[in-house]
Parts: sequence; structure tokens; C-alpha cells
Amino acid sequence: MANSSDFANIPGMTKDMRDGVIAALDALSNWRHEVETANERCLGEVLDRTSAIARSMGWPDQAVSTTREYLEKTSKVQVEMIDQIMDGWKQQLKSATAPMAFPGSFTGQVPGAMPEFSAFAPWNLWLQAAEMWQRTWMPDTRSH
Repeated sequence: MANSSDFANIPGMTKDMRDGVIAALDALSNWRHEVETANERCLGEVLDRTSAIARSMGWPDQAVSTTREYLEKTSKVQVEMIDQIMDGWKQQLKSATAPMAFPGSFTGQVPGAMPEFSAFAPWNLWLQAAEMWQRTWMPDTRSH
């Protein structure tokens, strides 16, 4: 949880802004915790069930393990993205030169992170995962 003393001496930041920053960081922290908790609670069963049904449908072992790995990595990436956003904000707010400027870390300095800032990046990640999931499970009707 963020502490108001962490952001007490930021030039140009009003009390309302500081309270808003703390509320935003707390909300991100809570969301991260909920995502991580849900992954811990549900991911194992999801992986076991999807792997079992894929095997029963005759999928090759490599396809089953690739799907499993993709789901595991996707669940970790969402938590890592939330961490990167929180860290980027905190680092920028502690900057001696431009504490209220757009965080440079949001523009792709971290390998595997957003190449440019997009407020929809977390949603795009899940949409891409859903599309890949659909492609995996949908029969190919082009040849019929």
C-alpha cells in the first residue's frame, strides 16, 4: 500500500493529486493481489482440465504442453504488467527533474513490456489470449 509521506514533497502536486495517486496505487495493488490469488486458486485446475480434454481429443503432447505453457505465462504476465505500471509511477514521482511527467518506463524500455504506452494493453493481452484459445479449439472449416 502506498503511503502519503512517499509523495509529500513532489513539486506541483496538490493534496488531492497525492490522495488520488495513493488511491490509484492502492487500487492497482489490490487488483494485482486479486489476480495473483485467483491464479493460485484456479490456474492449476484450469491447466489440468484443459490438458486432459485436449489429450482426450487427440491433441499431440506438444500442442497440449504449449497451450499449458502459454496459459501459465499469460497469468504471470498480467501480474508483471501491473507491477511494471506501479513501479513506473513510483519511480517517475520520485524523479528529481520531472516527477509529474509521463513515465518513460511506459514506452517500452522493459523487454517484453508495452512497445508504446496503451491504456488498453492489459485488455489487449486477454483478447489476444482469447483469440489464440478460440483458434486452438475451433475446427478449421476452410477445407470443407
